[in-house]
Amino acid sequence: GEVIERPASVVRELIDNAIDAGAKHISVQIVGGGLDRITVIDDGSGIAASDLVLCCRSHATSKVSTLQDLYHIDSMGFRGEALYSIASCSKVTIASTMADSEGHTYVVDNASQGDVTPGGPLQGTRIDVEHLFASIPARRMFLKRPSTETLMCKNTVIEKALAFPEIAFSMYDGETLKLEFHIAQRKQRVLEALEGDRNVIPAETIEMESKAGRFSLYAVASTAAYWRTDRQHIKIYLNKRPIDEYALVQAVSYAYTGMLPGGAFPYCYLFITVDPELVDFNIHPAKREAKIRNKA
Repeated sequence: GEVIERPASVVRELIDNAIDAGAKHISVQIVGGGLDRITVIDDGSGIAASDLVLCCRSHATSKVSTLQDLYHIDSMGFRGEALYSIASCSKVTIASTMADSEGHTYVVDNASQGDVTPGGPLQGTRIDVEHLFASIPARRMFLKRPSTETLMCKNTVIEKALAFPEIAFSMYDGETLKLEFHIAQRKQRVLEALEGDRNVIPAETIEMESKAGRFSLYAVASTAAYWRTDRQHIKIYLNKRPIDEYALVQAVSYAYTGMLPGGAFPYCYLFITVDPELVDFNIHPAKREAKIRNKA
C-alpha cells in the first residue's frame, strides 16, 4: 500500500525498472490521470520469456543474487515489490523483446495471472497498467482530480530525468506531448527542467563539484542574482535517487547565508554519489529516505 499510493507511484517504479534495463529512451503516456491507463515504453535489454511469469510475483527480482548484494546496491530497484503491488490492484500487460529473440506478452489482471503469448515490441519493453484501483474503490476516493494526478506524474518524470541526463525522456497526456528531454549535459538538463520558471537566469546558474574519499558532490545552483521565497527547488539526490533529507536542505540554505536577503532561498540541485556500502535505502517503502554512514 505504501509502495503504490497513486498513479505517480506507478510511473516512478516503472521508470526505475526501465533505467535498470539500460534504456536510452523512456516514454510515458498518461490517460485519465493514470487511472485509465499508464504506459511506459523503453528500449532497454528486455525480459526473457521464461522470466515474464516471475515479474509480478512477490519479491521476485533479477537485481539481487546473494545476500551480500544488499550491501552495495547500485540499481534503482532491488526488492521485487513494485510490479507485484501494481499487478495486485490493476491490469498489467508486459510486452518485451530481448535482442536476437522473439517478443512475448504476459498479462496479470488484479493478481489473476494469464499465459505468456507470442508477440512484443521490436526492442525493449512496453508495460501498460490499466484501471488502477478499480477493484479498490476506497483507494480511488483519496486520489485527486485526473489533471492533478497527471501533474504529479509529470513531476515524477522530471524528477527522474534530472538524475539521468544520459537518458532521453518523453511524456504524453493522452496524445499530447507534455515533456521531452533529449540526452544532454547535467547542467543543461536542469535548465531544461526549469525553462518554465521566469525567475531563472541561465547565465547566473553555476556548476560546482568536489570529491573526497568515498563520496563526491555535484551541484547546479543559482548565484545571488536570483532566488525563491521557499525551499521548493533545493533538491537532494543520493546515488541518483531523490531523497527527503531536511538536514541536507538546511546545509544548502546555510551556505547561502549572507548572500541572499532574509526569507530567500536558492535554486540548488545537489547530486551526492556515495559508495553503496555506506548508504541504506531500505528504510522507506518508496526509497525517499536513506541512512548515510558518516553523514556529518
